[in-house]
Amino acid sequence: MKRTIIAITTLLCAISLLAQEIPQELRGKYHAFRWEELSSKGNTRNLIVTDPPENPRSIAEFEPNQGVIVAAPPSYWGNNVSFGVPYSLIAELSQEDTVYLICASSSQSSVRTTLQNNGVNMNHLKFVSHSIDSYWCRDYSPWFIEYGDKQVGMIDYVYNRPRPNDDEITNYFGTYFNKSVFGMDVVHTGGNYMTDGLGVAASCWASLDVENTEDGYNYTRAQLDTIFKNYLGITNYMHLDDPLNDYIAHIDCWGKFIDVDKVVITKVPATNSQYAAYEAMADYWANQTSSYGNKYKVYRTYSPNSQPYSNSLILNKKVYLAFPNNDATNNANAKAVYEEAMPGYEVIGFNPISSAPWEGTDALHCRTHEVPRFDMLRIAHYPILDTVEYAETYTITAKIYTFGNGGAITNAKVFFKIDDGEYSSEAMTNISGDEYSFTFDGLQRGQKVSYYIKAETEFGQIQTHPFIGEPDPHVFVVEPDDNPSSAESFATENGYIKCFPNPATEVLYFISNNVEEGRYSVEIINQQGAVVKTLVTDASSKWEGACVDISDLSAGLYFVRMYNSNNAYTCKFMRQ
Repeated sequence: MKRTIIAITTLLCAISLLAQEIPQELRGKYHAFRWEELSSKGNTRNLIVTDPPENPRSIAEFEPNQGVIVAAPPSYWGNNVSFGVPYSLIAELSQEDTVYLICASSSQSSVRTTLQNNGVNMNHLKFVSHSIDSYWCRDYSPWFIEYGDKQVGMIDYVYNRPRPNDDEITNYFGTYFNKSVFGMDVVHTGGNYMTDGLGVAASCWASLDVENTEDGYNYTRAQLDTIFKNYLGITNYMHLDDPLNDYIAHIDCWGKFIDVDKVVITKVPATNSQYAAYEAMADYWANQTSSYGNKYKVYRTYSPNSQPYSNSLILNKKVYLAFPNNDATNNANAKAVYEEAMPGYEVIGFNPISSAPWEGTDALHCRTHEVPRFDMLRIAHYPILDTVEYAETYTITAKIYTFGNGGAITNAKVFFKIDDGEYSSEAMTNISGDEYSFTFDGLQRGQKVSYYIKAETEFGQIQTHPFIGEPDPHVFVVEPDDNPSSAESFATENGYIKCFPNPATEVLYFISNNVEEGRYSVEIINQQGAVVKTLVTDASSKWEGACVDISDLSAGLYFVRMYNSNNAYTCKFMRQ
């Protein structure tokens, strides 16, 4: 009898605890307002699983956007609604871009008045009338993809919190924007996903892998990778340790893609217990090969007291940073890092509101979500970078097109300079359809070429590649020596593959060093990102054997990607 009374008392205490609000200082740690929100990993919603989209490509945050999603859920503190971001941020966002505010219809009148009184451009504010449970819209908003014939769609998944209103928002946005929604049967959250827009993505395994091996899900890592390839076009999915080593295990708490080959990684003091883990993560990225075929450029934001500088938002030519109160020195240093990494962008910091302070596990990125332009002008181009072997000509190609009703391309040029000379420009040749090309010729050994592509549509939309354009162009150097370096000089602890001859005309061979033995898929990719050749081969640590006929390929730069479920290696070659 005594044991029964103790058990009942314990149960009642547990129920009482679950009904209580989570203290403010812990809300960001758990991304939850009440303890019962953590009582189960996933939602009870019956996800509508669909077939995968045709030829999907996950759209990166730094691509052209039309606006940003924010949410105003019912307040747990006695007011009508609870904003997770300051009014000053909403006002700034609304000056040039559209703010899509998720808010219940019953609250919109008072919210409208509040925002008008705080400088928000109401012409750029659109209410999304839907009940909502929380302001962490990064975690539950739709993931946007390009698919099929230049269309924009959305990916839905099971949100890893039991919040039915939040979990329904992707389907609602499908109706709101009149876009197709594809159901992907995995448990996930937006704060733990980042992509470069070219088939690379990364997540903390502690959140992704664990949640998809529990509560009715029993995926292997290889199965998860296959799902993400089918629904999002991800061919290199990095499942990473969490250097923060905290409950939330979201990648945006410590890392961020700011371009295809650039990443921001948090830096902590040497006295921090996780210092070695952060340094290992920075080293990991510095030694990984980006989709462009070069090594990632790693930028470090110093966070001695869990300042959430990686938890930022990129929206067109602006970067919005979370600035903790009373931390002018570290805030200024973080701003300087982004300005160095993203020249030509305006970097703006915002202090939090008192009811929802910025935290190391919850800040500006967690509470916003970008919406890409549905008429986007896109330049798909894999650049020539680093030192290249001498050739008589260097042809670059690009696929230039618009989504939906974005209009025709009226202008496509290459802007370039040799060494420290002045920029000049030449029109690109429209080969056919969306494909454009330009050939550099007459280059001498040792010369440095800086270039970027600029395109314009009939409706005045302008885009450059890289997105930063002239302030940070693509750069390559023609091999200065008469005897180009041999493949063996490229050996690294992490392994490599190399193509020869380079330049090539008829047949391409492969060699490798320090490559893990096994069965690999090999893809040859052109500068527009299209796979033009495939083969399957067995590779070993010291390997030379596979070859492929390239006589039918057009002149230009190509990338080779060799991968299996555990490893990925890349190299590039010129076809003359």
